[in-house]
Amino acid sequence: MNGLFLRMVFEKTLNEVVDENYVYARALHYLGIDFFENPHRKLKDICRERSLDRQKVIKSFYLFDSNQRISFPELESYPIELLMEYLKHAHHVFIKEKLPFIVHLARKWNREEGLKNLLPEFVEDFIRHIYEEEDSTFRYIDLLCKQSDGSATACFKLMSEFKEYSLISEFEEHQDEDEFGAIRALMDNVQPVTLHDRVLLSEIRAFDREMIYHAEIENNIFFPKALALEEQSQKRIKTLSTLN
Repeated sequence: MNGLFLRMVFEKTLNEVVDENYVYARALHYLGIDFFENPHRKLKDICRERSLDRQKVIKSFYLFDSNQRISFPELESYPIELLMEYLKHAHHVFIKEKLPFIVHLARKWNREEGLKNLLPEFVEDFIRHIYEEEDSTFRYIDLLCKQSDGSATACFKLMSEFKEYSLISEFEEHQDEDEFGAIRALMDNVQPVTLHDRVLLSEIRAFDREMIYHAEIENNIFFPKALALEEQSQKRIKTLSTLN
């Protein structure tokens, strides 16, 4: 975001602000402003009516426009505990920030009914998948980490709660997933006309890219680290059993 934009942004209409960068639509929504409800009104007038501090508005633009991705080499250097926290944070952003805004835009949309109806169904399934992953895979890895630190309680829980659990099966299923395929196909048939169209499609495509990036982290970094940790754990258990 350049200095000229910062000086001029409040003189622009909401349409003009969002047209600069569709991400600002999400920033405005965070501040309680839907650009499509007052598209031709200037941002300064909206802020004055709602007593919104200009610095807060600018800060929100910076926040939502910032690139928070971490490089693959850096992620590969993370211990698996920290990598899990990074993935959990991404889950939180998906559930609490990005998906609610996409669903909100879709509900206010007056075009492609198939896409409009499919998005909430996808979101429900996706959130359920995330919680299942955190309750099973992440908990399993957490217990493996604690066991490697010598926790007898963790060892007992692994043997009792995860006796039938298969990390390799989870990994194989994860590689075959394409949860966004149906939505992607419907999007290909939508020709954007209005700014609302462009913002919604841009948000959906950006989320699709984030999911692909997230899946690459899980498939190429997280699961290989987890499988290596599991192998070490099994060797440790076998050694202890032999000694006993």
